Amino acid sequence: MSDMKATVAKTDNGFAVRGYEEIKYDFAFVEGVFNTSNKQLADCYSRWGRVLTVLDENMKSLYGQEIQNYFDHYKLPLTFHAMPVGETAKSMETLLGIVDSMTEFGIIRKEPVLVVGGGLVTDVAGFACACYRRNTNFIRVPTTVIGLIDASVSIKVAVNYGNYKNRLGAYHAPIWTFLDFSFLKTLPTAQVRNGFAEIIKISSCADLKTFDKLDKSCEQIIDTRFGHYKCDDPDLKKIANEICYDAIHEMLVLETPNLHEIMLDRIIAYGHT
Repeated sequence: MSDMKATVAKTDNGFAVRGYEEIKYDFAFVEGVFNTSNKQLADCYSRWGRVLTVLDENMKSLYGQEIQNYFDHYKLPLTFHAMPVGETAKSMETLLGIVDSMTEFGIIRKEPVLVVGGGLVTDVAGFACACYRRNTNFIRVPTTVIGLIDASVSIKVAVNYGNYKNRLGAYHAPIWTFLDFSFLKTLPTAQVRNGFAEIIKISSCADLKTFDKLDKSCEQIIDTRFGHYKCDDPDLKKIANEICYDAIHEMLVLETPNLHEIMLDRIIAYGHT
């Protein structure tokens, strides 16, 4: 969500416009965002009386019925758009498929699309929302470690083009991001390791206490999907939750002064330059 503030002044040969956009978006930690006992997400859609959700085919297979049951419980008709899986799906073709679903659904001004999935899904669907009527709201529910720790913090959205990664994109913030780490229980170990590496990068740049916790408990955290898979140790889950919370906070501290990447010398770009 954003507010625009601007001034207009006369000059000797025309006008001068000076303005800035205030960007506001919120995060909520929720255990079981699609559990019917948690009504926060449903409350976001009560005024609209319906929901269009974008997710990938794997997520629909794993969680489609749970999502359907959730919105049925709150009497909110639900429409799915399931996009393909994998890096090759991060394309304009996939984006236009989402746009077609938004048109068929009849998304109106300010009505938010619900985007559920990893960083690839939130990137493509977020860019579709940025393009659609120049600015369509969306709500983000990330479901992978990288999606929760990294992509959830940024307002960057994009697709690949030609042989170039993220070559077409925008800066477009969701109005809400719901952070639910229980999705990690179904995440493949390789994907958990990918996200774990991102936390190592963040903590090595800015947060020694998190780095030390990772060093002490890394194998158990990966094996138990951050305490959400076959974990009977409440202390381990507590440590994992602290790591995730602190990593997201540090990412926000590092990212928010430079959301539009006006400055390219960024601490969080460690390893990319």
